[in-house]
Amino acid sequence: MDAPRPVILSIAGADPSSGAGLQADLCTGVALGVHVCTVLTAWTVQNTQGVQRVVVLDPADTRQQLEQILADFTIAAIKIGLIGSVAMARMLVELLSPLALPIILDPLWRAGAGTALADAPLFRVLREELLPLVLIATPNGPEAALLGESPDLDQAASRLSLPWLLISGGHGTQALLDNRLYRQGRLVGRYPQERLDGQYHGTGCTLSTAIAAGIALGKEVPAAVVAALDFTHQAVRA
Repeated sequence: MDAPRPVILSIAGADPSSGAGLQADLCTGVALGVHVCTVLTAWTVQNTQGVQRVVVLDPADTRQQLEQILADFTIAAIKIGLIGSVAMARMLVELLSPLALPIILDPLWRAGAGTALADAPLFRVLREELLPLVLIATPNGPEAALLGESPDLDQAASRLSLPWLLISGGHGTQALLDNRLYRQGRLVGRYPQERLDGQYHGTGCTLSTAIAAGIALGKEVPAAVVAALDFTHQAVRA
């Protein structure tokens, strides 16, 4: 009999188009050989062209979902995506801080089409209260600049000084994506990728979940990052 798949927990919003959010996380997990438990923070009205509406759940309801899953499953890694409110973020800090589990945070600021998914107070809570709990965060360039309070990405990474920080290079116009991996604020790897034609949403969700899957399967962080970048790039290409 085959060994059971490792279990990762995705805490995120729902996307009815399945390009992002919990649905994309499920697809990513299946493709990479892990089981994904999903805890809903918000439901959205969106399609591949953009987000029209975000409705954040009561944090007490999300907490009940979390408590039930954590009581029933052995979780190997936790991925956090769309949070939606300061109250939700603080609930997550309270519930997750006692757990000795690797947390992968995708600090969403805007959807791919530009719709705001967080405001300044939420980003402050992310920076000051949630980021200290994470193993790795996966912001894009603009998100990293906001979190690190500097347009210079190396300086932003130094200010954040996380165990690991992957700044993805998807936002921009350069022919090559400049994906940068930092450890304790120091640049330790750059992974250029060809920029593919077209507009996409949900790449950050897929990338962070793929990293969580890699860690759950026993990879060290740099190897999980390299594999996740390749998986996401191939998914977009396909």
